[in-house]
Order: sequence, then structure tokens, then C-alpha cells
Amino acid sequence: MTTELPVNTPSTTVLRNDGGMSEVTSTRSGPGRPAGTDSVDTRQRVLDAACQCFAQYGYGPATNNLIAEMAGVTAGSLHYHFGSKSNLFEAVCDYVYGKIVERSVEALAGPHSVRGLLRAVLAESMRINHESPELAGFVATAPIDARRHPELSAAFAKQAEAMTATLSQAVAAGQRAGLIPKDMDAVAVAGMISAIVDGFAHAAANTDVAAMDSMNQLFDALLLEPGGGP
Repeated sequence: MTTELPVNTPSTTVLRNDGGMSEVTSTRSGPGRPAGTDSVDTRQRVLDAACQCFAQYGYGPATNNLIAEMAGVTAGSLHYHFGSKSNLFEAVCDYVYGKIVERSVEALAGPHSVRGLLRAVLAESMRINHESPELAGFVATAPIDARRHPELSAAFAKQAEAMTATLSQAVAAGQRAGLIPKDMDAVAVAGMISAIVDGFAHAAANTDVAAMDSMNQLFDALLLEPGGGP
């Protein structure tokens, strides 16, 4: 009697003890994971595609199938790496805000005045916008999606707190150096800076890079330069 193998099921021919030959089937490595696909590369492609989809369409309309299609992977592969769309949103938050915080820490090294902090953070934001415009789109839409979808609020809050902590530490360094009044609440000052940067991120999501550069230069000349503007 001959046993049919399932379609597309890998098999190997082996030698039995009695001298005959048998076919042995092998199982897949996991649900939805494409064979021969580099795991790290696939995960990053999904993150990049999800960031772009969430920024362009919002969390609700950005379906797993749409993200998978943009990433060039199967929906099963997306599920294998992230499990659920809310987990994927959290991973994108970690990726996007983690990158921003890391770059901000470098840009804010050393004590700064409030003007200096704003100038440093905005300059770094413009550099990131040149490299990855979709990040600005995600930063603009993530707070809205977190309010609309309660399952996303904790993931977004974690990143917002990390950004506030980074800016607060920079403000405190400026206070210790006598560049920022010590009687000001460092967290409140950090919140003000963050709100301004978020405003630029919203503008960047709907404005081309060259126009954003011009806007940043104008802001710097009129509001950040001592005595700038009327």
C-alpha cells in the first residue's frame, strides 16, 4: 500500500534496517514562518511597513494583511513575529521612540539653555525627518491612535514617559549649570519642549522635507536667537 504525502510537505528518503527505502516527512519550523527567510531581516521589514501603514492610514485601517503586503511577507509571518496587531504597534513604538530618544541623548549632551535644548532637539528631529520621513508621520498619529484604542495606551505612555525623562534630565543639567532658572519645574519645561517638537512632527507629516527645513530655520531665527524678531 502506498501512502500519499501532503502537498508541499518536505520529505527525505532513508534506508530501513531490512534494506528497503522509506520516505519520512519533516515538520515546518513554526506557524507562518517562511522557510529560508532571515528572521531579523523579516522582522525589520515588518516594523518598517507597519510604521508607514500606521502613519499613513491610522491603526484601525492598517490591517495585518495590508502591512504584510507592504512588507512583502505573509500574514502568517507577521503573526509569527508579533502575535497581534497591538503587539506590533508596541514594537513600532519601541523602535521609533527608542531611536528618537537615543539620538536625543547624543544631541543634548552637555548643559543647555531652554533655547539651546529646543535648537538641539529640533535640529536632530530635522535630521531624522530627512533620513526617515515616515517616523514623523508615526509620531504625529501615535498619540491619536493611543487615545482611540485603549489597548495601545500603555505602550504609548511608556515611550512618552521615556522621552519626558530624557528631556527632564537635560533641563536639570541646564539648571545645575545656571543656564535655566532653578525654580522652574524641570518636568514642566520638558513637557513644553516636547509639545513644540510634537507640533513640528505633526507639520512634518503633511509637509515636504525642504519646507520643514525652511520652517525650522524661521523658528530658529525669530524665536530661538536672542533678540530675534520684533
